[in-house]
Amino acid sequence: MASVNWSGMVSAQEFEKLNLAAQAAFEHKDYPDAIRLYQQVLGTINPVEMPAAHAETRNNLSVALLKSGNAQAALEQASGTEQIFSGIRDPQRQAIALGNIAAALVELQRYDEGLEKYQLSADLFKQTGNSEMRSYVLREISVLQMKRGKQVDSLFAMDAALATKGKLNWRESIIKSLVRIIRRMMGSN
Repeated sequence: MASVNWSGMVSAQEFEKLNLAAQAAFEHKDYPDAIRLYQQVLGTINPVEMPAAHAETRNNLSVALLKSGNAQAALEQASGTEQIFSGIRDPQRQAIALGNIAAALVELQRYDEGLEKYQLSADLFKQTGNSEMRSYVLREISVLQMKRGKQVDSLFAMDAALATKGKLNWRESIIKSLVRIIRRMMGSN
């Protein structure tokens, strides 16, 4: 980090100290403090010189805002970061950013937009081979489909999520069985 140009802001050590404090506050579910600290961290980063670090911090702030109940501010922080990660060819963080945007959209009851972002996120996680995160996103899609009254779509999304898991618990096994039955009834495999 010593080679980073901080443009007269704070030192790399001060940045790291603030960032760690923000992460600790978040982990302790002290979201107001995490928000305050992530905002301070943002103030230490030149977004032109360090776009990835700036976008990463905006995403962290977005999650803290969402956890504190401020979905609109969370959406504002996360929006655009997916493009930054795309521009630097980081599909993993792009997928995370899309998931953060989707979560905020869903909280704002903008379900169609949220579903679209979740699907883009799942596709990117599939490309990166991150089956754990893809499974998580597919489960979120399933829950969203259920909320929208699309039970069959919800089951198919859950089936896709479970397909990435190794060992299934009894609930997951039941869901898999239900999906098989529904597929047979619909005439598809």
